[in-house]
Amino acid sequence: MTSLDISNVIVVTLLSALRGLSDVNTSILALITSEAPISSSYGTAGIYKNPNGVASDFGSNSATYRLAVMVFSQNPNIISGGGYLVVIPRLAAAAAQPAVILSSAAVDLTKLTATDYKIKAAVDGAAAAEIAIGELDLTSLATVQTSLNVAAITAADLQFVLSGSLTSASVELKTITTGATAAIVLSATAAGTDISPLLNIALASSTGAATGLERVKDAVLRTYGSIPYFGIILDAKQADADLTELAATIQTMDKLLLVASSTVGDIAGIFTTLKGKSYTHTRMLYYSVSADDALDFAAGYAGRGLSIKMSGSNTAHTMHLKTITGLDADSGMTQTILTAAMNAGVDTYPDIGGAASVFISGVNQFFDQVYTRLAFKLRLQIAGFNYLAQTNTKIPQTEQGMSGLKGAYRKICQMFVTNGTFAPGMWNSSTTFGDPDDHVKNIAAMGFYIYSDPIASQSQAERETRVAPGIYIAAKDAGAIHSSDVTVYVES
Repeated sequence: MTSLDISNVIVVTLLSALRGLSDVNTSILALITSEAPISSSYGTAGIYKNPNGVASDFGSNSATYRLAVMVFSQNPNIISGGGYLVVIPRLAAAAAQPAVILSSAAVDLTKLTATDYKIKAAVDGAAAAEIAIGELDLTSLATVQTSLNVAAITAADLQFVLSGSLTSASVELKTITTGATAAIVLSATAAGTDISPLLNIALASSTGAATGLERVKDAVLRTYGSIPYFGIILDAKQADADLTELAATIQTMDKLLLVASSTVGDIAGIFTTLKGKSYTHTRMLYYSVSADDALDFAAGYAGRGLSIKMSGSNTAHTMHLKTITGLDADSGMTQTILTAAMNAGVDTYPDIGGAASVFISGVNQFFDQVYTRLAFKLRLQIAGFNYLAQTNTKIPQTEQGMSGLKGAYRKICQMFVTNGTFAPGMWNSSTTFGDPDDHVKNIAAMGFYIYSDPIASQSQAERETRVAPGIYIAAKDAGAIHSSDVTVYVES
């Protein structure tokens, strides 16, 4: 007698959990060095959880090792936040590079529906000229790129490179030519629809690089997306022009750059220039004793600053009045210099009442504000992606589906309340969304509020493209107490 399969009665299907993305580690610090590793087989980068390996790879007398010691000497340091040190040697014989300007944020290309787009650029030293791009073919990412390049390449030796998706594209504008004479200077158009701001490309300038020692900017572009790191420190001070371009590039990325100088003129010079351009992702430090000591200040500051364990409880901190292990107070600091540094948004390390302490004004925002807000943004992106990617069926385009998506974002908001970044408080801004009373009450009770536009308000076109309604998050920064005024009344 033939025995029939049991699946005629019981059917069992084994489903494996779908894999999502890991959280971005915002305690990984990159040291970009001009020193060559001892071994020719070193590779693109090395990963270290203590300075001993750096001594083996670069020598115990190297600046790279000295800076690594400063990073790991802090308590807590990047290891406390789950991070590590990445050492990236600059290429000794890098190929000539084009001038490059990156978009500062992703672009929804489907919204670019005008027919008279233009861009104004001075390329490779030529006079500035307006380039007529016209209407864009929005069929795909490739057709948009072709639309941009037909006129740009022909008229000005400029090239647009797009990546990502049609609704969330990253844009790179670069010269066809390479070398030290390659240059882009963007300015506003006099007529037509200026496409630069619509592509989130700043009206800035950029230069290429000749063959030779790789610029830090090019090292960042070379390793961006292939080597994970969040913070960046350097083993050498950069020329003003190179630092300006580097800061502009870092501002387009979810990264932090820490640069230091021992030259007092840089406070009113390049540092004030960077503050004026609102390059908040570049943290500027001044330490007068020597150039090496200034670099040590940046390394120790980064080691201590990037130590926050974002998933921890009450782990958020401020760098104000913190001590940098292994560094004496700046013996050349005066009240005049401190005041100038405060006005320029430059962090210093003076002796305050007999204690060596980091001193921060917050003019260029506070370090912890920039750090934690970038970390919050990155974790929201990962949470939203994973919620959509780790569902075996689909997320319905209904209020129930939106509730689940908002729940993923809510967990991140709660994480940042738990770690001390956000806190319940009074909402003082005139900007609210959803029901104003709900907005204010949620901020007061929980420290954050999440609202989404109703599904019923979506257009048919939005439903057909399966995009979620707009989601809005308000959060109350916990802030930090950095100073205090006390009034004392004494009665006899």
